[in-house]
Amino acid sequence: MLSGFGLQLFLAGYLLVAVFIIVERMLRKTESAKTFQRGNFDRGSTLLIGTAFGVGLVLPLLTDGLDIGPFFSIDPAEGFLALAIMILGIGLRVWAARTLGRYYTRTLLTTEEQKVITTGPYARIRHPGYLGNILLWSGFGVLSANLAVALLFPVMFVAAYLYRISVEERMLAGTLGEDYAEYRRRTYRLVPLVY
Repeated sequence: MLSGFGLQLFLAGYLLVAVFIIVERMLRKTESAKTFQRGNFDRGSTLLIGTAFGVGLVLPLLTDGLDIGPFFSIDPAEGFLALAIMILGIGLRVWAARTLGRYYTRTLLTTEEQKVITTGPYARIRHPGYLGNILLWSGFGVLSANLAVALLFPVMFVAAYLYRISVEERMLAGTLGEDYAEYRRRTYRLVPLVY
């Protein structure tokens, strides 16, 4: 079980997750941004991401409460680095959502007047908000001080978002046509210069 400084880091991680959830809610201003109604293109990706979020919230508490290890100790530098990664993830997610503006939605939807966004973080990568979420949850996994959780979270969230990206890109290619195809040719999916 976590105690002392490790527990403080763990609680700080949960506080940042709570901040993320509150900020996400505040960013969702339009009805399409708030709805859980999935369009024809979703293919279960919203449910998959929601499930990953649920596991992300519950698993660290469960493993700590039931003392299911293996646990490791986090020194202050590692803890602050994990918190910084979480904050970076939240910042990137907010930047991406604000850049999308009225096109920011929870599920995969497009509108008739939708256009390709190529400013802000979208100038280099096509899914910066998803990268922000992966960073947030990966940092939080480390703060659990549980080796299984710390290894599972990046794998789980990368897998969920890679599926979401494949589904979303098919939707955008089909609805936005050549403009999106051109945008895809000059940007990366998730990590600049890598993928």
